[in-house]
Amino acid sequence: MQDRLRRQEWRPPAVEVGDVEESFAHEASRLPREDRLMPALRHALARPLRAITWGGVVLGVLLAVGLAAMLANDYQRRLEAAQRQSRALAVGSERLLALELRNLERAMGGIAADAAELFRTVPAQAPALLDAAIAGVLRRHAELHSIVVLDTYGRALTAGKGDLQLPLWTDPQRRGQGSALYIGPPQRANDGGWVVPLALPMEGDRWLLARLRCGELQRIVGGLDVGPSGLASISDADGYMLARVPDPHGTVGRRYTLPARKLLGRQAVVELGSIPGAVDHIPRISTISTLERSPLAVQVGLANEDVLKPWWPYLQAAIAIVLAYVGVLVVLLYAVRRSTCRQQSMAEELRTGHAELRLAHQVGRVCTWYVDEDAALLRWSPLAREIFGVQTDALPVADFFARVHHDDSARMQQAFDQAFAGTAVLDEEFRLVLPGGAVRWVAARGQRVAVADRQRRMIGALTDLSERYQAREQMRQVERRFRLLFDRNPAPFWVFDPDTLRFIEVNEAAVQQYGYSRDEFLAMSILDIRPREGWDEVKGAIAQVRSGELQDAAVRLHQRKDGTVFEVRVHLSQLDFDGQPACLVLAEDVSERLAYERDLAYHARHNPATGLLNVRALSEQLDEQSGAYTIAYVQLRGLQLVADTLGREIGDAVLQSMASRLGGLGARFGLLAFQPAEDFVLAIAPEHNTQRVLDDLLQIVSAPMRGQDSLHQFEPRIGVAVHDADAGHSAEQAIGMAAQAAHAARAEGNVVAWFDAAVTTRLADRLRLAGRIHAAIDNEFQLYFQPIRHASDGSPASLEALLRWPQADGSFIPPSEFIQLCEDTGLILALGRWVIRAAAQAQRRLVEAGWGELSIAVNVSAVQFFNSDLVAEFARAQQDFGLARGALHVELTESSLMRKPAQAMQTMQRLHEQGISVSLDDFGTGYSSMSYLQHLPLDILKIDRSFVADVETNPRNASICRALLSLGHSMGLTIIAEGVETPGQLDWLAAHGCDQVQGYLLGRPAPLEKIIAQLDEVVA
Repeated sequence: MQDRLRRQEWRPPAVEVGDVEESFAHEASRLPREDRLMPALRHALARPLRAITWGGVVLGVLLAVGLAAMLANDYQRRLEAAQRQSRALAVGSERLLALELRNLERAMGGIAADAAELFRTVPAQAPALLDAAIAGVLRRHAELHSIVVLDTYGRALTAGKGDLQLPLWTDPQRRGQGSALYIGPPQRANDGGWVVPLALPMEGDRWLLARLRCGELQRIVGGLDVGPSGLASISDADGYMLARVPDPHGTVGRRYTLPARKLLGRQAVVELGSIPGAVDHIPRISTISTLERSPLAVQVGLANEDVLKPWWPYLQAAIAIVLAYVGVLVVLLYAVRRSTCRQQSMAEELRTGHAELRLAHQVGRVCTWYVDEDAALLRWSPLAREIFGVQTDALPVADFFARVHHDDSARMQQAFDQAFAGTAVLDEEFRLVLPGGAVRWVAARGQRVAVADRQRRMIGALTDLSERYQAREQMRQVERRFRLLFDRNPAPFWVFDPDTLRFIEVNEAAVQQYGYSRDEFLAMSILDIRPREGWDEVKGAIAQVRSGELQDAAVRLHQRKDGTVFEVRVHLSQLDFDGQPACLVLAEDVSERLAYERDLAYHARHNPATGLLNVRALSEQLDEQSGAYTIAYVQLRGLQLVADTLGREIGDAVLQSMASRLGGLGARFGLLAFQPAEDFVLAIAPEHNTQRVLDDLLQIVSAPMRGQDSLHQFEPRIGVAVHDADAGHSAEQAIGMAAQAAHAARAEGNVVAWFDAAVTTRLADRLRLAGRIHAAIDNEFQLYFQPIRHASDGSPASLEALLRWPQADGSFIPPSEFIQLCEDTGLILALGRWVIRAAAQAQRRLVEAGWGELSIAVNVSAVQFFNSDLVAEFARAQQDFGLARGALHVELTESSLMRKPAQAMQTMQRLHEQGISVSLDDFGTGYSSMSYLQHLPLDILKIDRSFVADVETNPRNASICRALLSLGHSMGLTIIAEGVETPGQLDWLAAHGCDQVQGYLLGRPAPLEKIIAQLDEVVA
């Protein structure tokens, strides 16, 4: 059957013998010669066009380069001439300005000399006499607005307006070399104009101030020829514009960033080239000329637009010349090319016939042949050499049949003989063995035709079928590999009919995965492996595939034979299976992976220790709701301490118990999240009473939490922030505001704090202040000292060192604002070390001043007392400054000692061994136990100022002070009363046996030098 079909595919056409001979002659001789002649012909036709093109381009480039060189040379000469002109104008104006200022300086020098003589001889009448002299000078010098004699603070001593800013601008940078005249920043005069203050120092710390009208400076630069867009200006060292021509923007008196400011005050001329103007940003070729005797500069600039205005017509003319040349060249090339194209078109028509025939043979891989009876030779067209790899145009018939494959040789010989005899038509496919041993499949078709003299000739065609046979073999190999891939793939595969949904083919992996046999599968439809609720989805997916839509791999539920359901990722595509449309499915079991991903997603949004949402998940959920709600940020200090001290197991149990309590609150009123390690975040829905929820929340977190064998009490701090949907804040920002409020509550000692803008400001101020403290420890902090005197005679007993932080404006940052911040950030350790060493240095200065018997008391923070080697720091300071025992004292508060009484007692004992006395500050205000106090190695008790206030008139305070005095003396301690501000308080304390007193009545805190001076005055 296949042989019959192959024979029906082609029949040789009826041809004349003459046509065949002409075709072979054309193939054998003419076509190769034409292939050789056509490129040479095209090359010869294109040669004049290339010569004209390249010649015209080279000539055009030379013309353009020459014109560009001339224009560039003219452009540069114009810029250089403009630069020279701006330099000449700037130097000339600078000399006029220098002459003007020199004359003013001489005139002012004369007035200053007269004024000095008058103030020396007749000081009382000097102002009136000077007013008359100055009036005469002003009449002669219209360029001066006023002349006034000032004191060192800028106050007027004669008629006229003073200048309180005089001390600020009379510095060396505002006068030139060899001149005593100071030039200040411009000022607005009472008549609305601008003036330049000129100050000349006089005897007796007095100044002569003359105000020069800026209009005079305008006159100096006003007559310069700078062109329509040029400028000429005079400016001072700070960039103030004193004069400018032209000045449409009113720049006089304004400050600008002007070039070459560092050259002012010395003689210099700087060519700036082309720079944009500081006021109008117009590019100008500028020159700066500075004065040696005055910090002023004259700038003259000629606008690039004015300088190059005559140059632009030359540029336009050159461009026109080049464009005209290009136009002529293009027209010429167009005409030459058109002629060449016509010649090439005729040559192309000659080549087309040959190319079409040759292309048809090459595409079909067909060559013609014929056999003459007399010659017994097989002749073929030149294309056969390319197809079959032979080097000859003819071959004996016997040799040809010797090259036919031995399995096809007999069949081919018989078919050839029958066709040559004229009884049949030759139509065979056979294998041909080439000289190199390669085998080619060939189709031979032919028939006998009549020629002259009744000779027999057989003509036909040979077609190379090797690629077709190779393609068939490759298809068989692909089908075999596909079958192996389908059957042995570890992933379940099947093919089903999209119309009936029945299985057409399944692989072994599907049989193993689903539990059905292959025969059972082929009797089922794909709906049998899907739960009922997934049937509609199957039909929709098939419809999408049929419409050509690309489908992402979807996860679906499949059902095994035993009824178990599992998740698969289904990959679906359409294909042609055995000639019918079908769908190929890959079902990837992803149950375990999806379960793992869901577990990861849960842990990404929940805290594993509590099972609550984390703050990030809470923020995302609240943002999705996009409504109003209230955030309560709960800080439970001490929660982590339970795990650190009692073990992780007990800590987790307490944490989970607290999470369970708060979880019920979150379930009723909103959402709850946990922020490791001690913070909870509660989002309260808007429909609930916020205050009531906060009351319940405070009650829960304040209640003791029971552990395994103990109760645990935590220190809650709650920050509250309201999220308004219209404010545009995200949930993360609302939670951050609530956290800020919680930090503020802790800093201020409150339990609940509501967020407002002041909270952010205070926290930001604390952060900025903390950043400044570190740099301020070594060079900004200062120690002030307050004397402590004997109550009986008022003689000095000791000094107390008090820390001060002065600011640039003369104010002080109170210690209450930075001491607690230092303790919170740990900077108190570095600050405390600095205070100890500064106090030791002050004690050394007391020794040198003859007051070595006065000790200095240093206040020590509880953080520094318990977290540093305090004894070593005091010992090192005493050794470095060579201090005697007892030169330094330590002051501690009662409440700080009671934090760790045992450690405090040990440290105080070591201080005593170093000869350092210990004072208990603010005695009576703490909560210490007398049982601890009687064992502490104390030396001094200081009665708090709250008990000393009104002690002479308030019976209650008097009773407390008598009790404290009696208690301290009974323990053998020295008693110091703080806050003594009235004589009545001092008399009462002295009468009742108080040892020493301290307060504003006896001396305010002051620097050490002032204290030493006060002590010396008392002795004197």
